[in-house]
Amino acid sequence: MDNIPIASKRHTSYENFVVECPWCGKESIFNRASDLCTFEPITGHDVLCQSVECGKPFCIVGDSVNSPHEMLIFDCYELIERKHYMNCILSLTQAYEVFFSLFFRVELLYKPFSTDPDQELAKLNQLSEALYEKIKKYTFTPMQAMFLQYIVTGRSPKNLLEAAAMVAALPECQVNPKDAAIESLGDGKLVPLLKALKATSIHRMRNRVVHKQAYRPTREETEAALKETRSILFPLTSHLQLYDDINWYMRKP
Repeated sequence: MDNIPIASKRHTSYENFVVECPWCGKESIFNRASDLCTFEPITGHDVLCQSVECGKPFCIVGDSVNSPHEMLIFDCYELIERKHYMNCILSLTQAYEVFFSLFFRVELLYKPFSTDPDQELAKLNQLSEALYEKIKKYTFTPMQAMFLQYIVTGRSPKNLLEAAAMVAALPECQVNPKDAAIESLGDGKLVPLLKALKATSIHRMRNRVVHKQAYRPTREETEAALKETRSILFPLTSHLQLYDDINWYMRKP
């Protein structure tokens, strides 16, 4: 068969690509790790209908191009619809942690590599591993504090050599900066977002959910947490120009 149909009805999430087979109309769920074997956005991928009665080939397109933390937030709408409020709180807290990780990759890997005169991939990979080893044990609270302190006092490295020194100097213990220090930035858009991120209690609710208490949040609590997370992370991502794609920074003048 030279030309196979394209699945027009689809739903994408952080983990899965869900489509309606254009042949039989039945739903197929393709897991990105196990079935598609890629975490890159799907712009055109031939698959087989998962229904044993059908099994015909078709093409899936039109994937989300959002960063992982944004996709985790979008996934929460379905979780709320299905009344999986505990899982929603877990996903929202994870979205913050993934956001913090992306920020430091951008600041300490992507940007300095794009301006480094040598641009040696071996050095970038080595620094990436060093950054991972440095922050892998950090939970929500130290990552939150390190992010806020970096914004308030940090100086972006100009090359990989400076970035390596900054990674090595990342402190083991961080405390959130005072509101006065955040306000001293004088950025009318950034300051309220940073103060809101500092004030969030999503991680404390997450701890109540996962620990011995096994807290079960209400729909109202969950919807409020989702609204707060969107109102903080989406504009911060835009304001700080965070993209989970090193090529974007290579192209930027």
